[in-house]
Amino acid sequence: LADFFDRFDTFLQNAVPMDTVARSFLFKLPIIVTQVTPMAVLSGALIGLGLLARQNEFVALRACGVSVGQIALPLLLMAGGLSVGLFAWNETIVPFAAHRYHEIDTVEVRKRGQATVFAGREVWYHGLTGFYNIGRVMPRRQTLAALTIYQLGPDFRPRRIIEASTAQWDGQQWQLTNPKTREVTGGDAREYEGTPDGFVLPEKPADFAIASVEPEEFSYRMLRQQITSLRSKGVDASESLVDLYLKTALPAASFIMMLVAIPLTTRGTRITSLPAAVGMGFAIGFAYYIMVGVSRALGQSQTLPPLVAAWAPNSIFALIGGYLLLGAD
Repeated sequence: LADFFDRFDTFLQNAVPMDTVARSFLFKLPIIVTQVTPMAVLSGALIGLGLLARQNEFVALRACGVSVGQIALPLLLMAGGLSVGLFAWNETIVPFAAHRYHEIDTVEVRKRGQATVFAGREVWYHGLTGFYNIGRVMPRRQTLAALTIYQLGPDFRPRRIIEASTAQWDGQQWQLTNPKTREVTGGDAREYEGTPDGFVLPEKPADFAIASVEPEEFSYRMLRQQITSLRSKGVDASESLVDLYLKTALPAASFIMMLVAIPLTTRGTRITSLPAAVGMGFAIGFAYYIMVGVSRALGQSQTLPPLVAAWAPNSIFALIGGYLLLGAD
């Protein structure tokens, strides 16, 4: 609902048909499922266990010699299985759905036209000076990684190939890192360092926004392959590494949320109503996602190592849950 009303003006301004709106949200649904599952696990556990606590069922269980660990074990196993299932969901369903969602949003909703062809883990972009093969578009850094420009002759044969490990926007123009050029004339080829005289990349960073591929459009395997490819070309892949580690850290959040929920209820906290349980679940989940956003930004800016940035929120919440669980006995 929040996403619908956030985009409502865009739908009206572009006169988007209702079937396009419906398909847009249909393909975004798998992404939303991934995002809300940890909070759903947390709220569900708070509601279910809170009702048991309200009826003094935990008192009866403890009186019969059942420990908090025995109560927690099946719940944690279920949450662990859900985390594994969510990882499989993100590997199979989400990449296809996310790609279709962004394609519909770009072409049919925002009317920008389809300027990219996605081939596996790379992007092809038809630019003003030729066809661009881009390893990855990094909008936040205003950088194009692993850039190759193919310029064709009148007979559509390649006549010039320009390669650069990165292209960085300095506010006025693109600065190419380690550029080299291959000129193809007839059956001969000549290679030299640098770019041809007078060569400039005419596009601006905003022109490549359509060519950016969101992390959810990659599976873990595809993103790892892209990182390997970028590194082989001498490109810093720390930004992609954070997203790679998050692909395992975020599904594990369901297990972490259950670890937090169990001691909150078994220690005697009374969830007196459904709204209270849902409210507490959203508050804790909101705090978790704020921490994920902050740590991801710190990792992509290289303030934190990628692995630490991706797993720091899980580690902090796991320590809190573990401490509370130990104290519950």
